[in-house]
Amino acid sequence: MCSAGGPHQVLSAKTTKLFDRLISERWVMSVILLNTLVMTLGGFYPAGSREYFIVHTIDYLCVLYYIGEAGWKIHRLGWKGYRSFGWNRFDFLVTLLCLPVLLEPLTNGVHYLTWLPVFRAGRLFRLLRLLRFIPDSLGLAQGIVRALKASVGVFLALALVNLIFALSAHFIFGTIAPERFGDPAKAVYSIFQIFTLEGWNEFPELIEQKIIDGDLNGGWIHITRVFFGAAVLVGGILGFSMANAVFIDEMTLDNNRALEQKVDVLTREVRDLHRLLERLTAEDIATATPTSSEEPPTT
Repeated sequence: MCSAGGPHQVLSAKTTKLFDRLISERWVMSVILLNTLVMTLGGFYPAGSREYFIVHTIDYLCVLYYIGEAGWKIHRLGWKGYRSFGWNRFDFLVTLLCLPVLLEPLTNGVHYLTWLPVFRAGRLFRLLRLLRFIPDSLGLAQGIVRALKASVGVFLALALVNLIFALSAHFIFGTIAPERFGDPAKAVYSIFQIFTLEGWNEFPELIEQKIIDGDLNGGWIHITRVFFGAAVLVGGILGFSMANAVFIDEMTLDNNRALEQKVDVLTREVRDLHRLLERLTAEDIATATPTSSEEPPTT
């Protein structure tokens, strides 16, 4: 005889098994890839078209799937158990960032919500979930975090150097090229562009042309060349090269540690072999040398 509530327990077990299967890694990966595809296709169709509606409906359903996935995992593991896994915390944060897309069906025709397209871009954060399927993604993430921590000092130094050059450029060239150095904010952005070595030569050429057109003292041209040459050397060549070196060194620290451990093991083995050889050599010498108690052979 079946016990009371038996059919309900069987149904609950089947439902639980079904939901667990729906949030398995294979299903999550498939939904993320589908979501990536529909977000890409959405940019090819004009708003209001049938294809646009289909694509955005699928996108909307993917968001609901992510919410359901997080909710079911929290239900099964509990909040503390859910938070104990690093990837779960990451997935939950990404899901929160893409929640504004749910407001889109409620805002059709509301023209004053000019900020909504910015929040729609939050859906792109869902693509970050693909990182969890990259081989050795945990080691990669740890390497990035370690490299960022090690590079904080270099980044702060570069920011300080950028500010110094930016304020100097504002005071020196602010009236000559106000579109580039008219205020500190423009100057900081322009100097940062120079540090990246992206079109840095356009800045001195622009100022030199304005000096010539304005019939200013020719000495300004030499000041311009010296200033921007120093900016490229200090910030672009030395500064960014140092930052890249520190970042790459920390990223490859795991490999270096593995090699250092192997070298330490080999060093200990060589040291043990050396001690063993010394002991064997001493024993051989002791065996070959006659003791004082032994009588010399008679003739």
